[in-house]
This record gives sequence, C-alpha cells and structure tokens, in this order.
Amino acid sequence: MKNAAALALIAASLTLTVTLPARSATGMEAMQYYVGTWSCTGSTVGKQPFHFSLRYAMNGGILRSWLSANGYVQSGSLTYDSKNHRYINAAVASDGTWFVAYATISGTAESSIDHVTSEGKLGRLIIVRTSNTRFASTGYPAVSDGKAFFKATCRKS
Repeated sequence: MKNAAALALIAASLTLTVTLPARSATGMEAMQYYVGTWSCTGSTVGKQPFHFSLRYAMNGGILRSWLSANGYVQSGSLTYDSKNHRYINAAVASDGTWFVAYATISGTAESSIDHVTSEGKLGRLIIVRTSNTRFASTGYPAVSDGKAFFKATCRKS
C-alpha cells in the first residue's frame, strides 16, 4: 500500500497516546477515552487523503487496537508503565512491519516516540484531543524533525 509507512506511524502512535483536558484520569483509566470505533481521514502531506478505521478494546489493563485501511491491518497492545510514568505500545502490521514506542502526556497534547522499529527509523507523533469524540494527529519522520509528513483527524463512530 502506498501510504503504509504513514499509516504505520499514525497507527503506532494512535494506539499509545492519550490526551486529557484535565488530569482527572491517570494510567490506563485515561485510555478509556479510546475504547470504541473511530473513523479517520489522513494523508501524507501533499497527497490525496484516505480513510481508515481504528477500533479499541480494554482488557485487563491492556488497551488493544486494530487499524484497517485498504487491505493494510495493524494490531497493537498498550499498557501503562507506572515505574517510568509512560505508556508502552507494541504493534505488528500485515506488511511485516512492527514497532515499540513510548508515550507521555503534557496538558492536552500527547507525544509518542518510537523506541525501536522493524525499519530502524524512529519517528514521533503529536496527538491533540479536540473533544470527547474527536482528535487530530501530526506525524514526523524523525524524532527531532520539525516538518510534518502525515496528518489525520478521527471521530468516534
């Protein structure tokens, strides 16, 4: 799939990030926001937008995620590392790619940074929850890169 790399980065980060308008929930409680099905539209900057879906389910302190778009599928699992105060996410995709990433929360913004990937490239994603049913995300090809390469918006179905 032409947008597989962009989808992989966005999926990776979406499965491991949480934004809270106030610090009312912590750890895995904060992840309840994502449980359900989301309809998303995203694109690599300068390319045609495409649609994808995200589905989340909580089970025993682990948030499971599934992303689907045009034959590309990714499945991930996320939990909270209370010792290091961060979320840990691991995922595999139908194209053979995989990643492990960490995420933290600061105010209403989430920052997700790859720790290791099958391709050896480490990227980052910033997600902002804009309401109880919408969030926006911006992906960067490298941890220190200031120029976005992928943007998406999602709404809860």
